[in-house]
Amino acid sequence: MLVFFFFHQFLYGGFMSSDSRSNSSSSFVEKNFKKLVIVAVGLIILLFFNPVVIVQSGSCGLLFQLGALKEKVLKEGVSLRVPILQSVKTISVRPQKIDFKVEVGQDGAITKDNQTIGSVLIVFYKYKAESLVKMWRDIGTDKMESIITQTVRENFKKVIGGNTIFEIAPNQEKIRARTIEITKSALNKYPIEITELKITNYDWNDAFDKQIEETMKRAQQVKQKEQELLVAEQESQKKVKQAEADKEATIKVAEGRKEAARLDAEAKVLTGEGIRKFNESIRATKDIEMQLRQLEIESKRIDRWNGQYVANNNYGPIPISQGVIQGQK
Repeated sequence: MLVFFFFHQFLYGGFMSSDSRSNSSSSFVEKNFKKLVIVAVGLIILLFFNPVVIVQSGSCGLLFQLGALKEKVLKEGVSLRVPILQSVKTISVRPQKIDFKVEVGQDGAITKDNQTIGSVLIVFYKYKAESLVKMWRDIGTDKMESIITQTVRENFKKVIGGNTIFEIAPNQEKIRARTIEITKSALNKYPIEITELKITNYDWNDAFDKQIEETMKRAQQVKQKEQELLVAEQESQKKVKQAEADKEATIKVAEGRKEAARLDAEAKVLTGEGIRKFNESIRATKDIEMQLRQLEIESKRIDRWNGQYVANNNYGPIPISQGVIQGQK
């Protein structure tokens, strides 16, 4: 743009006033025609061969001189080259992506329990700027991508081989982390850096799908049986506890009846003892009353007796016993 500006000023007298410019333009062109042609041809040659190279941000440039790779790596920004003799190839040093699929089948990953696993793998990598010359000279971008793909594929299969098919789902993150770890170690000698790895869309063959379905069905049946057994066991425990409770209740009732009978017997004993004592008291009272009555009768008899003995035996002689008239003490 700067070249065109000066060229425009040179043609039309950019440093002259507008009025004088318009009046003298035709005469100026006539006088400097050869110079104008030379300048124009020079500009065309300059634009055609383009000695200025602009390396975009996130890229580096490889400099070739007559086809031979130079050791110098061009950084981002503006650089100069020798037209015709030198050329520049820019290579991105930003993370790049390779995605591929591990198919279920002969080329699939085999688990510890001999099941074939497939998956989609996406690996992100970037070139090391300081090693671009070595990478281009010894390997090349196409071969480097092939090496990355093959290394990731082999390491993925190796990690899968340490897990059963039933461990794949819960160990997905461990599998991914282990795969990227050993991949970085294996590619450490190459001029690249593995930045990320994603493993998605795990797959397996149809036969295992049926096996999973049958296994799940059996597991469900076992679970149902376990649930039924648990319910039966709980019911049995409930009955045992109820029987124990009934037993304790019966024992307590029997003990209560026993205690009640004992208390009733003691009450009856106490009642009988009371009656006996009551009867003895009454009997003693009656004996006393009889004695008192006897004394009262005797007293009245003595009070009424006039000193004469009246024989009770009207037909016999007066009884005399040891000098005492019968009937007197």
